[in-house]
Amino acid sequence: MLKVVDQIFVNASKDKVWEILTNPKFIKEWDDIPENYSGGSLTLNTVIEWEGYAKMVVTEFDELKTLKLNLYLPKANLDPSEYDVSYKYFLSTNEDTVLKFEIGDFSPLPNSQDYYDSTVEWLNTAKVKIKELAEA
Repeated sequence: MLKVVDQIFVNASKDKVWEILTNPKFIKEWDDIPENYSGGSLTLNTVIEWEGYAKMVVTEFDELKTLKLNLYLPKANLDPSEYDVSYKYFLSTNEDTVLKFEIGDFSPLPNSQDYYDSTVEWLNTAKVKIKELAEA
């Protein structure tokens, strides 16, 4: 199984971190979002599509707790039922807000190690940017 699991402590409220995760104005700061995306903040069933390359659909939305986006890759030449690649974000609070990440499973995809490695690299940058935005 090729799954990326990580977490970061954020000195900000869950509300603020949630806004950074779901508001396109902030998402553009820490992730790639299509230039033509005109949707509002993410909610259940929101679709973000990179024409001909990838599509993400919000499949779980438990406000201030869990956000899950499933990734669909038409170029993988696999039926979507053959793989389950999702980006999950979990929020909890102790003294700080804890943001947990669970991304994958990339193992059924062609070039799965490349997807895994690039996701690790992406997350190392994205989580720091999310933290900076929330703590600003």
